[in-house]
Amino acid sequence: MPKRTSNSPAGKSVLAILLITMLGAGVLAGYVHFSPQAAHVTVDQRSSEPDVTIRSTPSRAVPIEKSSQHLSLFVPTVVSNDVSLSKPAADAQEGVRPEVDLVNQTLQSLQIEGARAVGLDLQGHVAKVDFNSAIQKGYGTIEEGYLIKALQMALGQFPEISKFQIVVEGKAIDSLGNIDLSAPIDVIRPGAVKSTIDSDDTTHPNPS
Repeated sequence: MPKRTSNSPAGKSVLAILLITMLGAGVLAGYVHFSPQAAHVTVDQRSSEPDVTIRSTPSRAVPIEKSSQHLSLFVPTVVSNDVSLSKPAADAQEGVRPEVDLVNQTLQSLQIEGARAVGLDLQGHVAKVDFNSAIQKGYGTIEEGYLIKALQMALGQFPEISKFQIVVEGKAIDSLGNIDLSAPIDVIRPGAVKSTIDSDDTTHPNPS
């Protein structure tokens, strides 16, 4: 039988397989040497898909700014034959506009029985205040003056209101008896001394 040498096709195949096996083992050993963590990778981790889950970091809560401070209101009252803001107003009733509520507290302070404000329509800076018919009960000159000045001072506490007009059951009126109310009336801001219906010199204080 002829002697088989390493130059035969079968011998070459075996030699090639041995070389490939040795080369693969060397590459793997080098990878583990330079990447030690690879030696601890489990079979499941090697075969699983990479984790591409997006994890968001909770955002920092942004504090909500508080609304403007509560407006401290005062009820106009008659003191020493003049109207002043010396009585703190009660909190407005639920569901009632603070302007309307303050007007009604003012009517109670002036002891005008039965009279009530039932609504307010703000157009621009002019407030149309709607009253029931009891507001037209009839007044003396001084009493009516107190009423108008008190309304001026009550509504003057609301910065968005510059003038107001009295409306009775949805209809504008010209007067309650003595004072011309056909045009909107200027409000009186807190700290002002005189009503615009008292004198034409309200913006010019007397010289010292």
